[in-house]
Amino acid sequence: MSDSPASRPTLTPWQLFTFYTKATLQGFGGTFFWIRRGLIEDLKVLTEAEFAEYFGLSQALPGGANLFNMALLIGHRFAGLRGAFAAGAGFVFIPFFVMVAMAHVYLRFGDQPLVHKALSGMFAVVVGMILSNVWKLGQALQKRTRARLFCLATFITVGLIRIPLIWVMAVLGPIAVTIAWRELTAKKESPR
Repeated sequence: MSDSPASRPTLTPWQLFTFYTKATLQGFGGTFFWIRRGLIEDLKVLTEAEFAEYFGLSQALPGGANLFNMALLIGHRFAGLRGAFAAGAGFVFIPFFVMVAMAHVYLRFGDQPLVHKALSGMFAVVVGMILSNVWKLGQALQKRTRARLFCLATFITVGLIRIPLIWVMAVLGPIAVTIAWRELTAKKESPR
C-alpha cells in the first residue's frame, strides 16, 4: 500500500466497475476468491501481501460488508473518489437485481429436491474456495509462530469446542495484543 503513485499500475473507474461487477456475478457464495484472483493473478495490480493488507484494513472498518469496504479502498487507490464510487457501484448494482431475481426463483421453486441438491453442491464449492483463499493469504503473510498459534487456538476453541467467538476474543484478544505490543517495543528499543 506504500507504492509511489508513478510506479503502481492504474485502473480506470470503468475498469473497476466492470471488474467488480464480473467478480460479484461469478462469485455466488464465494466472491472473495474471485476478487483475490482477479486483482492478483489476472490484472496483476496487487501483490498477495497488499491484498492481505487491504483485507485486514477492511475488516477493521465499521459495518459487516468487508469486501464492499475493500472495493471502496481499492477503487480509491487506483482512481480516487470516482474509482471508489465505480468499484462500489460495480459491487452492488447489477448483482442486486440478479439476487432479487434469484430470490424470486427460490421462493417459487425452493421446495424442490433438485434445488436442495444444487445448493448442497454449491456449499462444497464455497468451502473449497474459502480454504484456497486461506492458504494463499497465509502464504503471503509473514511467518510468525505466535500468530499461527493464536489462529490455531481460536480455531480449536470456536470451531471444535464451540465456545462462542465473543468469549474467545475477550480472552485471546488482550493476550495477543499484549504480546504483539511487547514484540514491537522490543524491536524499537533494540539497536539495529
